[in-house]
Amino acid sequence: MFYHKNYQTKKEVIFITSYEFRNDTMFLRNQFKSVGMFKLPLVKKQEISLEDVSLIGYDKINQSNDYKSIVHFFLDDYKFESIYNNPEKKIEALRQFKAVLTPDFSMFVEMPIALQLFATFKNRWTGAYLQQQGIKVIPTVRWGDLTSFNFCFDGIEKGSIVAVSTIGVKKQKSHFMLGYNEMLSRIKPSKIICYGKPFDEMKGDIIEVDYAKTNNLQKSNSDLYIKTFYGYVDNTYRKGGGSASGQSSGNPEHIRLPTKAKPNSVMTLYRSGKKIRDRYYDKKGRAKKDIDYTDHGNPKDHPKVPHEHFWDWSDPDNPIRSKTDD
Repeated sequence: MFYHKNYQTKKEVIFITSYEFRNDTMFLRNQFKSVGMFKLPLVKKQEISLEDVSLIGYDKINQSNDYKSIVHFFLDDYKFESIYNNPEKKIEALRQFKAVLTPDFSMFVEMPIALQLFATFKNRWTGAYLQQQGIKVIPTVRWGDLTSFNFCFDGIEKGSIVAVSTIGVKKQKSHFMLGYNEMLSRIKPSKIICYGKPFDEMKGDIIEVDYAKTNNLQKSNSDLYIKTFYGYVDNTYRKGGGSASGQSSGNPEHIRLPTKAKPNSVMTLYRSGKKIRDRYYDKKGRAKKDIDYTDHGNPKDHPKVPHEHFWDWSDPDNPIRSKTDD
C-alpha cells in the first residue's frame, strides 16, 4: 500500500509506503528530547540579547524587514496553525529575525484537558523544531484550568527567558496570577517578556512590550484597544487563555485545587491577590496536606491561622480532607 504524502518540490510529489509514513518522525513527532509526566519536547535555554525588545506578529513577517524584532504568536490560532502542521515552509523567513516565541496555542478553561495538553505539546514541539533549525527561541507560557498545571510548565528548561501575555485577562486576574506565580516557582525564568501591561503583583525581571505600539493601535474611551479594518472596528483582544467568553474563568470563589497533581509538588491558591491555601502532593501525586491561611469564617473550629488539614485516601475514589485542624 502506498500513502501519498505531500512532500512537495517544484516538480515532483514523492510517494512513500504506509510503513514509511507510520515511522516518519513528522508523523510521530518524537524526534526531540522529552521531559515531564507527559513527555513534552524540551525547549532549551538560550542566550538572547533583549535590548530594545520589539515584537512582530507571525502574520506580518512577509511584510517586514525589521529583522531586529522577535516574532510572536499572540494571534488567533488559525493565523499560525501552519507553523505546526507544515513548519518547513517558514523556516527561511523566520531565520532572518532576532528570535521567535513559541506559538501561543489557545488554552481556554472550557476546553477538554486533552486539548489543553495538545496545545502545550504543539507549543513545545514547534519550539524544539525551530531550535533544531538554528533559530533562537523563547518559550511562550500559557496555562488553562488548574489541571493544566500538571503539564503546562513542563518542557521549558529552568532559567530560560519566557514570554507571557496579559492581554484580555483583566477579568481573570486572580487565575492569571495563580498560573504566573506557579510559573515563577517551576521555571524560575531569567527574564519575562510581557506582552501587554504587567499587573502590579507580577514579580520577576519583566520586560514590558507595549501592545498598542506593536499593533499600531489607539486606545478607545472604553479602555479597549481598537483597530479599523476596511471600514469596521474590531474590539481586541480576547485570545489565548482563561475563558473563551472573556468572562471570569477564574472566579476566585469557585477555583479549587485538584486532588491529584504532579508527584511531590506544591500548588498554591490565591484569591484577590492573597494566598489562601498551599496543597502538598505525595510521591503518587495525591493531595496529602493543605496549609490554609484563613479561618474559613469559622474561628471556633480554626483558631489557628495558618493551620493544617490532612487527606485520607482510604477510599481512592472519594478522598476526604480533615474538617478541623490536626
